[in-house]
Amino acid sequence: MFRKLLFLCLLFCMVEGCYTTVVRIDSVPPGSAVHWDYQPKGETPVEFEVDWYGAHRLALDHPNFGQRIEKVELKAPAHLWFPFDLFVAILPFKVTDRHALIFDLSEEKPPSVEEKFDEPKKPKSSKRRR
Repeated sequence: MFRKLLFLCLLFCMVEGCYTTVVRIDSVPPGSAVHWDYQPKGETPVEFEVDWYGAHRLALDHPNFGQRIEKVELKAPAHLWFPFDLFVAILPFKVTDRHALIFDLSEEKPPSVEEKFDEPKKPKSSKRRR
């Protein structure tokens, strides 16, 4: 009996489940070309798998509204943190982490902090005090 139980436990541990991360990109209006980390992914609405969490570069290019480049930060859900990820890896079924991102291209995007600092500074006047 013990050997059968041990065999079943080992078999269960050998059956590796997996997890995937799926990102869905929508835009208002639809029909924007999507480039994720410089790779073309199609036109909005589009859904695709990503390989890692963290910072990514997203470029949306719409024929009527121009191009918008965004920095997207994907964060892992709590069930994929250590040590919980070890249990997710041995589950006998597939776990899918979904992220949905919606961008309104018709509204004006405020300048980011980096853009404010990148503006050329006005030179100081060269008047001398006497």
